[in-house]
Amino acid sequence: MSIFERVERFLWRRGFVHAPLRAATRNLLIFSGLFLLFGAVLVPWSMQVLWAGVAAVLSAWNFYTLALFIQHTLPAVIPEEYKKGAATAHVVKKGLLLRTYLRLFITGFFVYLALVQFQASPASLAVGLSASVTIIPLSLIFRR
Repeated sequence: MSIFERVERFLWRRGFVHAPLRAATRNLLIFSGLFLLFGAVLVPWSMQVLWAGVAAVLSAWNFYTLALFIQHTLPAVIPEEYKKGAATAHVVKKGLLLRTYLRLFITGFFVYLALVQFQASPASLAVGLSASVTIIPLSLIFRR
């Protein structure tokens, strides 16, 4: 069984039922893991690739948690919204905002630690954090 199939099964068991979203998440997780592994191998020569890999994993975690929350929440809420009114949708919006701001805070905290405490390269962190912006559209365009 290939790594693609293993990650696909893992995501399916976690609740990723929409194939395009599951494929994009799968590709992002695999890319981020390989990027981190490649950076760990190159540590004796340069720390920049490692920091880009760490930032890519952080970006993948952000996308994974957001996609998981949306897939679990929206199907359960949409039919109820028509019965109960907009109150349920309002609760979902608050939950989405709270989770988004919490992830943003955690991401900012880790980026701050990397920059200040570990003297990471800002360009490396930017490359890693932009992994999801690059990999997700490519996954949707070139689906297999």
